[in-house]
Parts: sequence; C-alpha cells; structure tokens
Amino acid sequence: MRRRNQRHRPLSPRQRRLPLREIATQVSLQPLCQESRRIFNPPRRSVTIRGMLNGSWTIDTHLCSYRRKRWALPTIDEAIVERLSREMRVPRVVAQVLARRQLVVAADAHAFLNPQFKDIFPPTRMPGMGAAAGLIAQAVRDRKKITLYGDYDVDGITGTAMLWHTLKAAGANVETYIPHRVDEGYGLNADAVSTLVNGGTQLLVTIDCGVSAIAPITLARKLGADVVVSDHHEFAGDGQMPPANAIVHPRLTVDGQTYPNPDLCGAGVAFKLAWAVAQQLCNAGRVNEVYRALLLEFTALAALGTVADVVPLTGENRIIVKYGLEQLPRTKLAGLRAFIKAAGYEEGAKIDATGVGFTLGPRLNAAGRMGHAREAVELLTSAEGARADEIATYLESQNRLRQTTEKRMFETALKTLDWPEDAAEQKARYEALPPILVVAHESFHAGVVGIVASRLVEKFNRPTFVLAKNGHEAHGSARSVNGFELHQAIEAARDLLITGGGHAMAGGVKLSMEQLEAFTQRLHAFGGQHLTAEHLTPLLEVDAVIDLPDACKALCQYIEKLAPFGRGNPSPRFVLQGVKIAAPPRRVGAAGSHLQLNFSQNRSFARGIAFKMGVLEPHLPVGSELHVVTEVKLDSWNGQERVDLVLQDVARATGEAFDI
Repeated sequence: MRRRNQRHRPLSPRQRRLPLREIATQVSLQPLCQESRRIFNPPRRSVTIRGMLNGSWTIDTHLCSYRRKRWALPTIDEAIVERLSREMRVPRVVAQVLARRQLVVAADAHAFLNPQFKDIFPPTRMPGMGAAAGLIAQAVRDRKKITLYGDYDVDGITGTAMLWHTLKAAGANVETYIPHRVDEGYGLNADAVSTLVNGGTQLLVTIDCGVSAIAPITLARKLGADVVVSDHHEFAGDGQMPPANAIVHPRLTVDGQTYPNPDLCGAGVAFKLAWAVAQQLCNAGRVNEVYRALLLEFTALAALGTVADVVPLTGENRIIVKYGLEQLPRTKLAGLRAFIKAAGYEEGAKIDATGVGFTLGPRLNAAGRMGHAREAVELLTSAEGARADEIATYLESQNRLRQTTEKRMFETALKTLDWPEDAAEQKARYEALPPILVVAHESFHAGVVGIVASRLVEKFNRPTFVLAKNGHEAHGSARSVNGFELHQAIEAARDLLITGGGHAMAGGVKLSMEQLEAFTQRLHAFGGQHLTAEHLTPLLEVDAVIDLPDACKALCQYIEKLAPFGRGNPSPRFVLQGVKIAAPPRRVGAAGSHLQLNFSQNRSFARGIAFKMGVLEPHLPVGSELHVVTEVKLDSWNGQERVDLVLQDVARATGEAFDI
C-alpha cells in the first residue's frame, strides 16, 4: 500500500490521452485504507489518480483543474450496470447513473423514476402525531385561541401557512406569530411567549422550531398554555426535551416507534401535521373534499420549503417535491399565484427545483431577511387581490435590496479575512486560513449573514460563521461542508453562547461580544481536531465518463426523468475526456464573466457554456485538448431544441495547470 506522503508518479504522455475509465488499469492503484485518506499534493503538472475514496476512484485534479477540485468517479460493478441496462431497457450510461444513486434493483429504479403519491408515509407513522393532532383538533372544537409560532425562513413560512389554512377551514380562532430575525432571533423567546399567552393564547403550536426551546416552553406551560412542537432541527445537546404537551419530529423515537424519513424538513412536518389534524376534524382516515383540495395545495407549499431547506430529495421528500412542483403553476391560492407572477413566471409556466431554489425561495426569504416575515406569511394565508399583488411586489424590492447587501457584505468579509486580490498571493493565504472561519463585522446585516456564509463556504470550502456585531452582542448564521456535523461544533462552544442550534449543514448562534474571541479560538481548536484535509478539499462527484456523441437529446430525456434535482439527487455530471476547442471561445454575460465554447470529438460537435469561467478565454486556443466535467441540458429556443453542455470544471488534457 502507498504511504500517505508518497508522491505519485506523473502519467506518461500516452496515459494522459487514454480514456479516463482506462487510466486506472494503466496506473498501479490500491484502495487507500481509512487511516490514510488524507489529501496529498500531487505533482503540479500532472493529473493524478489518487485511489479509492468512499467507493470512488478519484482523479486528483485540485491543482490542475480550473476549480482545483478532485473529480470522483464511481466504482460500480459492471455486471450490475449491464443487468440494470438490460432489465430497464435503458442505455448503459443511464443504468450507471441509476446505480450511482444506489438504485441497483430494477423495481427500485422504476419506483424512483415514477414516484407515486400513494407511497408517501401516512402522518400517523410519525411518533407523537396522534397526540398533537388530537390536541389541536380539540382546541378547534372548544374555540380556544390558537397561535401558530413559525420560523422566518421559507420552511417556517410555508409550514405556518399550511396549518393556518387547515385551521381556518374548520372555523378556528387562529393567529400567527413570526419572530423578527434581527430583534428576536431564531426560535421561541420568553418575551414573545409571555406576550402571546398573556394576550389569550391557549394553545401554542410551533412550526420549524421549538424542540430545543426548553425555557420558553416551560414558561408557556407555567403560564397555563398548552404547547405542541413541530420541528425537525437538532435536539438540545444534553438530550433534554421541552415540556410540551406533544412533540412531532421526524427523528424522535417514542416507545420504539420511529419515522421512516428522518430527513423531513419543517414544512414537511407541518404538512403531515395539517393532514393529521384534518383527519381528526373529519373523524376519518379519509378527509372531506375541502381538505382534499387543501392538501393538494399544500404539496406546493411543502415543495417550496423542502427545496429551500436543502434536505435530501430522495424517498418521500422526492415525492412531495415532484407533486408540489406540478401543483405550483396551477395553484388556486391567491397569494401564491401573485408571488409566482411577480417572480417573472408566465401563467402555467413550468417551475423546477432550480427555479424554487434560486428564484422563488430567495424572494420568499427576503421579507424575513431584510424586514419582517409576517408579510410573507400574510401573502400565503389571507392576502387576496390588490393586497396580494402589493406584498408580492414588496418581496421583489426586498430581494433586490438583499442582493445589493449581500454583495457588499461578501466584499467586506474577504477584507476581514485578509484575502489578497493578487492571484499569486491567494494560494499562500488559502493554506493559512483556519479550518473553521469566523467573520464578524459591525456593518453586517443580520438577515443576510447566512447567505454570505454559504458563499464563503463555496469559495474556501471551510465551515463558516458570519456574525453581525450589534452593540454588546454578535449573532449570525453558519454553514458547513459535506461530512462535518456543524451542530457538534456549536455544542462544543455552548457555554460561550447566549443561544445557538442547528443541524448538520446549517446553524445559528448569539453570543456576547466579550466571548467572541474565545468563541473563535474554541471553533479553531475544534476544527483542528475534527476536520480532515479531506473535508477541506472540494470534491466534484461525477456519474460516468461519456464521449461527445453520447451527449444527445435521448440522454437529456432520460436525465429529465431523474428530476427533481437537489441535495441527495444532484443533476447528473459527466466527464468528457479529450474534447477539443473547435472555435474561438467567446465571453458572454454583462461583464464577460461567462464563456461560450464549441467542442469537437471524432467528428461530433457540441456547444457549451462555462459560467463564471470567462477568465479562461485567452488560455483556450482553438485545438486545445481538454477533460471537462459537465451537465447535459436540452435547451429550447424559438421552437428548436438542442443539447448544451453546462461545464462544471475543466482541466487541460496534458495535466498542465491553469495559472490564473
């Protein structure tokens, strides 16, 4: 077995031009053991096969490709691929994509390609659901005042809207409450709970929050209110549960009962709770026509929350999102229709998961980020006609303000990190960065810190906390990298925090300014102990190696069957090896930041677009031979369809690095 610090021998000129799928047979390779999966630095001018990593052969291109990432190719039993191709009657490359998603049995693959609503788990499978739904239904019958306490993100907003419609349809006395992101922060707080209960709230129902709110829920019970918690976030670090009357949570275990989908988001939990409440109000497993119509509408709201919360789009989540995306263009909810129209969609236009993630989600989030999310809740609940149009237009303006603020904050964050503008100096600074980044500044807007944290993670591939300084306190959001449980880092600094919580990939904290330096050092130490170089090196996973003729319309149609795409089910990515630049590249976009390319291979031609790679234009003369990682998309324009390559990364076939 190779030692971890042993340098790999560069590929020979002949090996560089072999199909990537054949290189592994030409280079002496042995799988790395668990203890030796550290990142090594390959020779600067080579494309190096690293070895086995989580079941994938990895081409170590992070010093040679433009993105400086490692391309991970799956190792899949050829017999499985051939059998799946034969039984499913699909091309071999499609079978490989399915197998890459652990769909190695034809029946499972068929179910994945054809999700059915009947396969959604009944709400009663979730522990605590019966007690929660019964308590809410009884409160409706007793005309008790019910307050829905939701979170201010898309997940909480849509979940709150679903339960509001459910209760209003039964004539309930129901109100909603969304905390102010800046003034109150995430989750329940004692002041809000006191105000609500003293104002007459008899039943408090939380949406997308509450499972770690021990003190506020204790206060609510002490003041005489009943409490139902619906949440999906991590439990308190010590395992303590709030003293609520009922708790519904996809990872809760009660008397040995567990829910089959632990990755259900807050909106998904609210969808199930609304369904169960409707069953209770109808005194039957099958709900009446009013609730049937509402539950159909709720799939659209649940899809918004599921995509925006970036939970895995597999299993039940995939079914919810598929049917919800189909419902979005035909929704009868006045506020949702106005919102979709204001976002630029024509009536009845198709909306995919990308549209939710990058168009609808940010606009719905903008209210809570830049102002107050209660307007977004109003839009999805009671707003109609002119009022719905007014709020939808307001969300558009708030989103534009968010974009401007985000750009300014990101630039400030780079300066805070002493990030040099000179490319030659950036490599040294990158290597000197701590394993966990903590960036705090008095000019930061607390509503945008999460987005900036995500952008910093994308740039530096390190877990990142972005905090807004506000007088004697700092509070903000954090985002993580794959494989690192962010909430564990937060728990490691719990004694330094006023509040804090989250899950594997995201979290939030509030702390005294006096504790900021200690908090930063604690996270640096925790990161040094728990983050490996593997965590901190970007990995670009691909599904298969194809030739240019394989990138055809038929492949695009098969790929479309795999949608919706997102976490856990990304849009398939392919390696094209040895393609040549067939015409001078052309910079496109307002600032010339993107690159339009034409490729050729064995008398086949294809057009490609490389987003944010405009700087490569002078480095890719006609005839350049490249390996590329790409998505394959079917583009329609003026009634004509053509296949486009959407490049994710590019490397010279010679192994020579891009010194940019």
